[in-house]
Amino acid sequence: MVRVGVIGAGISGLVCAFLLRQKGVEVVVFEKDETAGGNIQTLKLEGYTIELGPNSLLKSLRLVELVNLLGLRSQILPAEHTARKRYILSGGKLEAVGLKSFVNGYFSPKALFQIFREPFVRSKSPENESVAEFFERRFGDEFVDKLVDPFISGIYAGNPHSLSIRAAFPSIYEMEQNFGSLIVGAFRQSRNKSNLKILKDFPRTFSFQGGLKTLIEALVSRLDDSMRFSSPVFAIERTKSGKFSVNGEEFDSVIISTPAFVAADLIESLDEDLARRLRSVEYPPVAVVVFGLKTEKIKKKLDGFGFLIPSKENRSILGTLFVSTVFPERAPKGYELLTTFVGGVRRGYELCGVSDENLKQLVERELAEILEINGEPDLCYIKRWEKAIPQYQIGYEKITESIARFEREHRGIFFCSNFYRGISVSSCVESAFETVESLLG
Repeated sequence: MVRVGVIGAGISGLVCAFLLRQKGVEVVVFEKDETAGGNIQTLKLEGYTIELGPNSLLKSLRLVELVNLLGLRSQILPAEHTARKRYILSGGKLEAVGLKSFVNGYFSPKALFQIFREPFVRSKSPENESVAEFFERRFGDEFVDKLVDPFISGIYAGNPHSLSIRAAFPSIYEMEQNFGSLIVGAFRQSRNKSNLKILKDFPRTFSFQGGLKTLIEALVSRLDDSMRFSSPVFAIERTKSGKFSVNGEEFDSVIISTPAFVAADLIESLDEDLARRLRSVEYPPVAVVVFGLKTEKIKKKLDGFGFLIPSKENRSILGTLFVSTVFPERAPKGYELLTTFVGGVRRGYELCGVSDENLKQLVERELAEILEINGEPDLCYIKRWEKAIPQYQIGYEKITESIARFEREHRGIFFCSNFYRGISVSSCVESAFETVESLLG
């Protein structure tokens, strides 16, 4: 029987282990902490349900398949319809982003012309093009400043001028390669009805009634005696029989599902060059500041998913989620739950030395002005992620190519983590399915 060791019990590692168990494979999961989940952490506090990492999930084929395999369909919590509205701070005011953005003056006439001419821009992305350069070439610089920049902060807490379009958004890069236009490509792909059956009647944005920890707990419960908590791994060694040794146990294959800087230590004895590249992956710090407030303290109407802030606004925060608008069950009746993100590439390192009290006051000042909040929050909780989100910077393809080469040269070792093949939960789940298929293939 094949025996597989999985290092890391975040979403990637847990899904890999679960799928392998489904196939009858013996699995052991090593996790350095006492609990599983990685950045997916749900906290119940004073009647609030607080997410300290991802706050919701976006529907995808593999993610829906996983939910069905785990029997979690009945626990799905769809986002409210109002959550479709997104805001961006512009000139100190919240502007709704969507089709109305093209007629309400958010974009200048020049920007609108550049947007509408996009299908006729036939050039293709050169090597090592940044996200900002890509969208500026296709839509103009105003589109980048007002739309791309804030959304990159919301997804990566990063800088669109340093992220690689090819690595960070491969589907968008490929759309230009295949269709010569993003607008044409999006239209044609929307007409593709394959996989419609499995995705039918499933909410686009969702969580679970008990929060995202429901997904983690369901995976851990299925793995049961396969879990080894408080078991850090420091190296992977080859045995005389050609297998792999992890913490004194022998395995036919090993899946590495850790952050890049941890993976570097694990494989350094096998490939020093890849270890060096993995250590170069930047993980900027991000602070999550959660406020619970009485609804009456907030003058602005919270009728959307939240807001993001472009760099040019020169604000101290990246944006805020209107959590209790998206999922009303997340706050007690008569109260609102707001989650604000601070730091990232913009100011993360600068804020590392700021105390929790000063961080709280900083967010209070920003939200008081933007949302017209009167009075202090009734609840405040702060979570600091010292190394938050891997940055797929220009030239990142060299790292992914080195990983692929390593996997070819060291048959039996696989990488499945958010620094490889996408940072979102959906991407990690899809990567786990692909990794298991490769391992068993």
